[in-house]
Amino acid sequence: MGILQNYDANKMIPVYGFGGIVPGQKTASHCFALNGNIYKPEVNGVEGVMQAYHESISKVELYGPTNFACFLKYVNGYATTLQREQTQINQKYTILLILTDGIITDLNNTIDQVVQGSSLPLSIIIVGIGEADFDQMEQ
Repeated sequence: MGILQNYDANKMIPVYGFGGIVPGQKTASHCFALNGNIYKPEVNGVEGVMQAYHESISKVELYGPTNFACFLKYVNGYATTLQREQTQINQKYTILLILTDGIITDLNNTIDQVVQGSSLPLSIIIVGIGEADFDQMEQ
């Protein structure tokens, strides 16, 4: 992640969580800002990412299933908006890094969203953490 931040001029990184019950809600959310502000989810550099993670892990109750399609749809919308605003001298590219300890439970919807995002200035990197069977993610 430290390497990737160097490609961002202002080093502001939007950070989201999925599969958690955030304070004030009763059901699991599959797309929430780790800093608590969905309208401005950016934090400053890798240090800000780590701080937002540590603060949210004590407030958010982790909750399955592991659904990716919801936030992939959100990121596709974000990348689409950036693409519309893009000029030759103002180019934008999005890198989505997903860290997960669970098996994808909405695989078909996830594949649909990855396909929709394939024509956008967007790369998706999925890293499986832990002992789960991540073979489906190779699809």
